[in-house]
Amino acid sequence: MLWYSNNVAAQLVAINRAFFAVANFERSYVQQNAKMASCIFAGQKSTLLWPVVVLLILQSMAANALSDRRQLQLMEDDPASDVLSYHGGAVLAGEIPVSIVWYGKFKPSQKDIVVDFVQSLTPTTTSTSTPSAAQWWRTLATSYLSNATTVGNGSGAKAVATRVVPSNQVSDEAYSLGKTLTLAQISQLAAGASPKRGAVVLVLTDADVVVEGFCSVRCGVHGSDAGAGYAYAWAGNAERQCPGQCARPFARPAYGPQDPPLGAPNGEVGVDGMVVTLASMVAGAVTNPFGDAYYQGDKDAALEACTACAGVYGSGSYPGYAGKVLVDKANGGSYNAVGGSGKRFLLPAIYIPATASCFTTVVAMVALVVLSLAGASMAARRQLVLLKSHVSDELSYHGGAVLHGDIPVTIVWYGRFKPAQKAIVVDFLLSLTPTSPAPTNAMPPSAAQWWSTIAKGYLSSNATAAATRVVLANQTTDEEYSLGKSLTLVEVFQLAAGIVPDRGDLVVVLTDADVVVEGFCSARCGVHGSDARAGYAYAWAGDAERQCPGQCAWPFATPAYGPKDPALVPPNGDVGMDGMVATLAGVLAGAVTNPFGDGYYLGDRDAALEACSACAGAYGSGSYPGYAGKVLVDETTGGSYNAVGANGRKYLLPAVYDPVTSRCTTLV
Repeated sequence: MLWYSNNVAAQLVAINRAFFAVANFERSYVQQNAKMASCIFAGQKSTLLWPVVVLLILQSMAANALSDRRQLQLMEDDPASDVLSYHGGAVLAGEIPVSIVWYGKFKPSQKDIVVDFVQSLTPTTTSTSTPSAAQWWRTLATSYLSNATTVGNGSGAKAVATRVVPSNQVSDEAYSLGKTLTLAQISQLAAGASPKRGAVVLVLTDADVVVEGFCSVRCGVHGSDAGAGYAYAWAGNAERQCPGQCARPFARPAYGPQDPPLGAPNGEVGVDGMVVTLASMVAGAVTNPFGDAYYQGDKDAALEACTACAGVYGSGSYPGYAGKVLVDKANGGSYNAVGGSGKRFLLPAIYIPATASCFTTVVAMVALVVLSLAGASMAARRQLVLLKSHVSDELSYHGGAVLHGDIPVTIVWYGRFKPAQKAIVVDFLLSLTPTSPAPTNAMPPSAAQWWSTIAKGYLSSNATAAATRVVLANQTTDEEYSLGKSLTLVEVFQLAAGIVPDRGDLVVVLTDADVVVEGFCSARCGVHGSDARAGYAYAWAGDAERQCPGQCAWPFATPAYGPKDPALVPPNGDVGMDGMVATLAGVLAGAVTNPFGDGYYLGDRDAALEACSACAGAYGSGSYPGYAGKVLVDETTGGSYNAVGANGRKYLLPAVYDPVTSRCTTLV
């Protein structure tokens, strides 16, 4: 038995921390092309900076995607807040006193790692080691802190150098507030350090402390007391609680491709991961301490100096892959910055507003989209020490079986669905391969066209191969919740197996809004699997409207985190069911193209990206993490869609990765 997750992080690519690396993709292409071109050819003057082009996951075809698009009917406007810019508020600059609150029991060696990182940002003695943590900090200070309104010893019309000055340290090994903290208690701990105006307090919690939202929503946070004029940043040790979420890339990700984790540069997965988070939070704390300085999107859920490039650590990075970084030959630790005492760190990329690009200390300029300059960029690279290389960066065929020909589909309705809700899903399945041809005056795009893209790209071995058709065979209803209202993935498989499907069948298991499924919302929105011996596949999706619309009914609900652009209107007026169809389409695509785990996929076969999950979050032209793209709008209902189906239904269907052209194709 195999199952593959259409997980939250993949589906909402940059809404999640790891998927925001290139959030200004298309808008930047138009606005920044000339500026970036002159920047690249000028060479940046610094001997440490050189350009490299990094594209979103699938690298080489973005320019073609821009030129191919069709403009159809009424389009959604671009979001209004898609550029990281200065909003007039104060930043922290000049001499910034930094206090550390150690909450819990930390070993001296663990404390040394963090203290050395802080001291390395503005060392008292000049170091010749490169790339360095000091270089990372200078980039942040030069790009954000030199010319903005400041709080601290740097205030005034004349810009001064910004220095981090280690101040006091406070240890609370007795867990005075307990081992479960709210965000308000994090602020309370920071205030207890008696910070001065213009200071930053670092609150660090050990591996036994659970903080509100830790692992599920956040890995760290920063905040401030505007009246007192100081900021604080919190990060937690995730080694025991959620290394795959908050100690990445030093641990295998909780979902997505399971490439081997990088070696922690100081041998401490939890604390080295904490430094990564802390660096990002400190960057936000000094560049946007009071919520009105440098940010992108909604000020209450903003992207900032490092979170706008989240997941980027070296050249060639893309969601799920940290990029090429340096490797310590002695201990195998991966790093991109050397500290003042010789310690090594992996620090996040910094977004540079002036060039709309992400800076890393290993490859200093990561251009988001200037495709025509790639040749010059490649020629300009210098080889540094030993570089990590990525081994599974292309979605390809691995020799296994796919489902094709007539595919009988059975639906298992687990729970209580209204007839109107069932009709939305049934019409979707009937729309994939309609029994009668569409009228000649029918306007594309259609659900049948979406399915045809999958069938031709993945399921047809040659031009004469039989067409692949979805045949709705049977439906069964379990309104009594025979297995209860909390299901494991094994029980989802049991529901599928209970139909006694034939070889080549596909069973669709759908759970209502009251059913909790293992990993639903936190790790996945849907899943597909199979019984290889019996030769059938199954797919599951759940109604997320009441449990987690921001994760699993996006873009028909405001995202749980990230920029809070308005939600799209569901085309059939049902947030849960329209979101379920979007998820179901993605897992169906995976179920037919990679039913037994050895068909078409990218990455580790046990956590693969597939036909739709490789393009997760894309529904229309111009999409980028957190923005679904330009889609069609029903003039009567206001519903957003990109495909027309049976009985006049409208649906929003995910982009499909085309293995021939190596790009994501959308219907609009």
